[in-house]
Amino acid sequence: IDTTSLSVTRSVNVGRQPEELVVHNDKIYVANSGGYSPPNYESTVSVIDIASFKETKRIEVGINLHRMQIDSEGDIYVSSRGDYYDTPSKLFVIDTKIDEVKTLFDLAVGNMTISDDIIYIYSTEFSFITGEITVSYNRLDAKTETILQDSFITEDSKSLIEVPYGININPETKDILITDAKDYVTPGRLYC
Repeated sequence: IDTTSLSVTRSVNVGRQPEELVVHNDKIYVANSGGYSPPNYESTVSVIDIASFKETKRIEVGINLHRMQIDSEGDIYVSSRGDYYDTPSKLFVIDTKIDEVKTLFDLAVGNMTISDDIIYIYSTEFSFITGEITVSYNRLDAKTETILQDSFITEDSKSLIEVPYGININPETKDILITDAKDYVTPGRLYC
């Protein structure tokens, strides 16, 4: 979109129901979910060359892709929501030097943000089998690609948040900001 005229200048087809995207080294990476056509979910990340604005590759990742973050080394972290039955949510790492998945974490991800190469993750993983939502909070070191054992939120604070729905880090203070959707009807809250 031309920001001066607000008109569309180019377009390119990607997979069904694109979710999030990141830009790195003159390429755009788009997470395709296919989330509105279960059980036939999409499972690819589209790679778009910015200069030609053409899809050059689709990276096979996992079903029902959603969130994307990129670390300081150019690795892309992309979450899969799974199918809410037998295939759980997972976190994949794409190496942008070769545009292939290099690491898989059995870690549920509802949303994530990255600050100083630490990825802050919460999950609200729903299961149609149990009818329950499992909430978890994790941190992952993007430099060493290891899950950190300590949580970024205390047990008392966890009990305040009913349904975490958004997360970000204040770049100046490094405060963690989490929104709570509550019951999706009453006003939510923003926690710091």
